[in-house]
Amino acid sequence: MLYYLLLPIASVLLIVLQSVMTDVVFSSRFVFELSLLVTIYAGFRLEFMRGTWLALVVGLAFDCLSGSVPGVGTLIYMVVFWSAFYISDWLDTEKTHIIVTFSFVCVLFKETLVIFFYYLAFEINVLAAAYPVMVIKALIIGLLAPLFFYGMDRTGWLLYEDKV
Repeated sequence: MLYYLLLPIASVLLIVLQSVMTDVVFSSRFVFELSLLVTIYAGFRLEFMRGTWLALVVGLAFDCLSGSVPGVGTLIYMVVFWSAFYISDWLDTEKTHIIVTFSFVCVLFKETLVIFFYYLAFEINVLAAAYPVMVIKALIIGLLAPLFFYGMDRTGWLLYEDKV
């Protein structure tokens, strides 16, 4: 129960931390998707309902705080969690190359959907200019994902409650 009560606060803090890291380290030119890595980690490690709530709340926090097209972040985070959850049944998600590849594909998927929704909503076509940035962003996040997973596995007891 404590997990569900602290989840909105933790997700808002996560999005704020993500924004601060972006501003300090990358001068707002590159958005480090720590929240997307949390969603992928939840898909690989958490049970279905707990992870679905995490993806929903993190997506809503991302939508509210980032100023993107409303609802797109929530939809993307839910799709990423569900695909990670179902893929974790088929693949050995402890292996580094699976984590790197899946994170890379998820970042490309997220960025492509955001650009697609911007095109549909505002008729802004930025795919040609954003493509190199998308690939670099996906590479960096894909390569940092195993380090994030290792850190979360070492401190992952914060995500689990004892079932007494």
